[in-house]
Amino acid sequence: MTAAEKPRLRYSSDGVLIGDGLQNIVANLGTSRDKASHTVYVADNLTSEQLVNMYRTSWLAAAICDYPAEDATRKWRSWRAEADQITKIEAEENRLGLQHKVQEALIASRILGGSALYISAENQDPTQPLKPGDKVNSLVLLGKDELAAGEIVRDITSPYYGKPEYYEINSNGKGSRVRVHASRFAIFTGRRVPGAGVYTASAVWGDSALQSTLSAIKSADTSVANISSLIFEANVDVMKVQGFAELLAQHQDELILRRARLQAAMKGINGMLMIDAQDDYEKKSAAFAGLESLMARFFEWVSGASRIPVTRLFGRAAAALSGSGEGDERVYYDRVSDIQSQDIAQAISLLDECIITQALGDRPAEIYYEWTPLRQRTEAESAEMFGKYASAARALAGANAGEVIPVDALSDAMVNALTEIGVLPGLEAAVDRYGCLAEQDGFVGGENEI
Repeated sequence: MTAAEKPRLRYSSDGVLIGDGLQNIVANLGTSRDKASHTVYVADNLTSEQLVNMYRTSWLAAAICDYPAEDATRKWRSWRAEADQITKIEAEENRLGLQHKVQEALIASRILGGSALYISAENQDPTQPLKPGDKVNSLVLLGKDELAAGEIVRDITSPYYGKPEYYEINSNGKGSRVRVHASRFAIFTGRRVPGAGVYTASAVWGDSALQSTLSAIKSADTSVANISSLIFEANVDVMKVQGFAELLAQHQDELILRRARLQAAMKGINGMLMIDAQDDYEKKSAAFAGLESLMARFFEWVSGASRIPVTRLFGRAAAALSGSGEGDERVYYDRVSDIQSQDIAQAISLLDECIITQALGDRPAEIYYEWTPLRQRTEAESAEMFGKYASAARALAGANAGEVIPVDALSDAMVNALTEIGVLPGLEAAVDRYGCLAEQDGFVGGENEI
């Protein structure tokens, strides 16, 4: 690059370096006199008490914290194992109340910016690491304010690098603290904070979900409250009194008020108003045109800030907003799936190992789980999918059965696929009872011999 090709640094009149962008000196656009140049973003940090009060008093704030947590845990998960093994594992989950505890922890982390489930094990030294073979007695929910992170591990070879290896719990509310190993907690970190330092205790926790939505929630709540107040001003009585100014000049305030109270009482009793022949009366009504559209914009604003679609946050499509919101819901469910696979799965990974070992006596490597799909197919969608699978099976089999793929192999694959998508209820049980195609008597090379 030659000297002529090198970009030249530009400075404002007061010596401030100006980055690349649009600049208009006449209009002050992009200069130090531009009003937007003095706009800065500051963190309006709320205390834990303020966040809890916001959650308790604003249904929007509560919905923003509750809905993703409820959706992530509502359908829970399905274990892939033998039927008796699944029964034992699920019984252990129910004993611990795992599904409900995880939901509570997620809600608390969204409110406060972090929470933890303390894994209470039988006859265990809390300072020692939790092991998969340890018997778990109970799960205790703790807010981030109840935990004090210990020293951050800086050894890059440690599994706790960038995180504390120990936490301290306020055991009795009097300042007495108990040291607990980090493995004994299922940590939920709240909303991610980019750029948080890995060598500080603040890196353990994230932000409250209410922090970034504060402005939008305030605007929506304030707007609804103001509109509610306008209802009382929808109809206003206007009385033109002969000589009203003279009465005020003569300090006849009490006379004016007594007359107004009497006229209001007469109107309220029998709907008739008696006034002086020289007076004039009329009723003015306020128009509320456009308020519905305005509120829809506020709803959309809150929806964007919370990353929850209008259809989920408000229970229906907001007026003045086009579309069914189906696309937004798909994106939202993808985000909830991320909460399941990232936040929940990582937080309870060691706890799951304890549950499996405790339920079965050992840890079979082939056992795993899958999250139940959040969006359920309609009957029409299920029928359409069944038709596509059937057409695909016929195409794969070929004109002559088994010329492309052996019929027995195709049969097993179709049973697995149809069972997985749940198109034919009871199919798996029927196959267990009657056997698959290849197991039936008389089946040879894709043909039934009688």
